[in-house]
Amino acid sequence: MTQKIILSLIAILFASNIYSQGCEAYIPTKLGEKLTYKTSNKKGKVESYYSDKLLSIKEEDGATKYAVLRENFDKKKNLTNADTVFFYCKGSSFYIDMSSYLNNEEMSKYDESMIQLEVKNIGYPTNMKPGMNLEDGYINANISAGFMPIVFRTDVINRKVVASESVTTEAGTFQTLKITQDLKIKIAFVKVDASSITWVKKGIGTIKTETYDKKGGLMSSTELVKNW
Repeated sequence: MTQKIILSLIAILFASNIYSQGCEAYIPTKLGEKLTYKTSNKKGKVESYYSDKLLSIKEEDGATKYAVLRENFDKKKNLTNADTVFFYCKGSSFYIDMSSYLNNEEMSKYDESMIQLEVKNIGYPTNMKPGMNLEDGYINANISAGFMPIVFRTDVINRKVVASESVTTEAGTFQTLKITQDLKIKIAFVKVDASSITWVKKGIGTIKTETYDKKGGLMSSTELVKNW
């Protein structure tokens, strides 16, 4: 379960490129546009798929907000669940609304008054290039349930643009920016440290992501594939 949560978090952190107030958005940016990805385990065996499809674009509170339908599939391409996640452009940066990545099914078990939420959204500045350090982000959900509060927290730290590299997947070959980051995850009494490397390209978004455990061992990889 913990590994599935890590993979979901990685998926959200890098998800085509549009200019809005000077902002470059790393998600599908044409209404109805869809990107599909497969996730494989450390041995290269496909375990699941997911797709992102842009549902709407609207101006709200001085920002351009994007609603994206994320559908998750098992290895046989059967739909397992779907949710709407949000991104926005403000000024010259693109942001991920981290609060939309809480597990809605899990959160629905609790009354809204029981949940205290703190968020610092992940941002991507315009004109990213190798050598840039990116701002950290986090999401913390404190749930007052029973005798002991339940805490769900993820910190995304040490974010860096480290190189420009060519990456090939079954969808093609792409010139990308390589971004590294560390993850610190707490789920109640369980703590997990992990890291990831993601290759992104303007005009598309994520091309490939690799996730590693705290010892540097490969846990999984996710890459862009052709739509089906």
